[in-house]
Order: sequence, then C-alpha cells, then structure tokens
Amino acid sequence: MRATKHDGYDDDAISRFMPGLKVNLAPIAAGLVLVAEDERGVPLGYVALRPTGMGGLILLEGFFVDPACSRGGVGRRLFAAAVEHSRKMAGNVILVYSSPNSAGFYARLGAIRIGTTPFVFSPEVLLPMFAFSIPPSGENGASGDDWLAAGIGWSKWRRACRASRA
Repeated sequence: MRATKHDGYDDDAISRFMPGLKVNLAPIAAGLVLVAEDERGVPLGYVALRPTGMGGLILLEGFFVDPACSRGGVGRRLFAAAVEHSRKMAGNVILVYSSPNSAGFYARLGAIRIGTTPFVFSPEVLLPMFAFSIPPSGENGASGDDWLAAGIGWSKWRRACRASRA
C-alpha cells in the first residue's frame, strides 16, 4: 500500500484498489510469491506470479517495492527472480498490467507495451499492458539474467534500503 500511496493515489482510490493490492494465501502456499528482504529479514518488496494455463503465458499478478528502496535494484532483482521462476513453470511470456507510474520500469527491462486496459477496481485508471518475452536460460539480457547467470542465489541476495526507509 505504501508504494501505491507513493504513486500519488489518495485514500479513497486506495480503498477502491484494495482488492487488487492484496495477496491471497493460495499463491503464497503455491510458491508463486517471491519476497525481497533486507539483512534483518524486513520485507523490501514482493512479486506474485500466476500461470494462466495458456501456452506458457504467466501473469505478473502483483509487484511492489517499498518506496524507500526505489531505484536501488530491488525491483530489477525481483523481476529477474520472477523471470527465473516463470522459466521453471515452462513460461515463455510474462503478461504485465502495470501501474501507469511503473510503465517506464517495465520498458527499461525490455517488456513491450501491447496496449492499455481499465483497472477493474477503478475503471477510470488505465493500466499499461506489457508482454515480456522470457529469454532461454543462460541468455543475458535486460531481464536481469546477467545477475542470475552470475551465480548469486535469490535466497542469498540481500539489499539494505536507504536510511530514510520508514
């Protein structure tokens, strides 16, 4: 919710968005939610995935980074972990419904903008849609595969946020 507030949405908008901001227990139990933590185990962000059952298409169901960690590599590494996890699920494309404020992030990672769609919980908000083609394992690219190829295991990665983190 802090990330959504940081994007400039007021409390009324966040109340409308809330069903889309929550992560339910099913994807957590299924191992589809990855969490970035600092060295003390404090969550810095998470990514939630969902296989669609449509020929290797994986839905990026949730992606949030603590605003205090913005532009510190947390999002890039979470996305790299999502790419690797999607590969393990035989994924070849990740579909992203992005916050308008995060569109540049996905474009910098190499995702292709494929359109817009109204946010189901607040139709006046148009969400940019992106498709990210998952490169074959071992290919370096904007997805962060260079980080994955460096042999740094996700479970060992820790990132401390700036001191301003609340």
